[in-house]
Amino acid sequence: RGALPANKKYLASMGIYIFNTEALEKVLDSSFTDFGKEIIPHAIKQMNVNSYIFDGYWEDIGTIKSFYDANIQLTDINPQFNFYEEDEPIYTHMRNLPPSKINSAQMTATLTSEGCVITDCKIHRSIIGLRSIIENNTVLDGVVMMGADFYETREEKNTNKKRNIPTLGIGRNCHITKAIIDKNARIGNNVRINVDGKKYEDGDHGSFYSADGIIVIRKGAVIPDGTVI
Repeated sequence: RGALPANKKYLASMGIYIFNTEALEKVLDSSFTDFGKEIIPHAIKQMNVNSYIFDGYWEDIGTIKSFYDANIQLTDINPQFNFYEEDEPIYTHMRNLPPSKINSAQMTATLTSEGCVITDCKIHRSIIGLRSIIENNTVLDGVVMMGADFYETREEKNTNKKRNIPTLGIGRNCHITKAIIDKNARIGNNVRINVDGKKYEDGDHGSFYSADGIIVIRKGAVIPDGTVI
C-alpha cells in the first residue's frame, strides 16, 4: 500500500480487484453481495489486502451524463484521455470496414469511426460510430452516435420506404444537439432533437430516454419524418 499523495484526501475504488483462488472462495462464502461496500471492507479486517494508487485517467461512467461527458471530452484538442499518445497509443478492434466517406461536410472537433457515409452536413463536437449514415443538410452538435451493426441493401431501403420506415442512420435536414443515438436507430428527415427548448422529466418516454437534459434515442428506435423531441 503506497503513501497517499499530499493532494489526495481520499481513495476511491475503481472496481478492479485481484484475488488468489483461496482468498476469493473465502470472501464469497458469505451473505455479502457488493464488493466495494461489503466484501472488501470485510476482507481488510481478516486478510492481507493491498491497494495500488492509480494516478492516470479514470472516470466512473455509471450514469448517462457521466457516459456522455466522458465521450464528448474525447473531442477536446487536448483531452484528459488521449487516443494518440505517442508512447501509449490506443488500438481499436480490426473490423475490415471501408474507410469513411465524407461528401462536402463541415466537421469540427469530431471523431469518426470506420465505414461511415456523411453527406453535406455540419457536425461539431460529436462522436460518430461505425457504419453511420448521415444525409444532406443535417446539423449535429454534441452528439454521441453509436452507428450500426450492418448496412441495408437497396432492396431493404425500397421496402422500408414503401412502409414509411426511415433507413438506418440520420435523414436529411435534421438538427440534433446534446444527444446519444444508440445503434441501429432510424431517424427520418426533418427531425429536431433537443433544439427547441422542450423539457422532459428524467425517465422513459417511449422511443427515447431523458436524463440530465440529454436525450437518448434507443437502440433500434424508429423516429418518423418531422418528429420534434
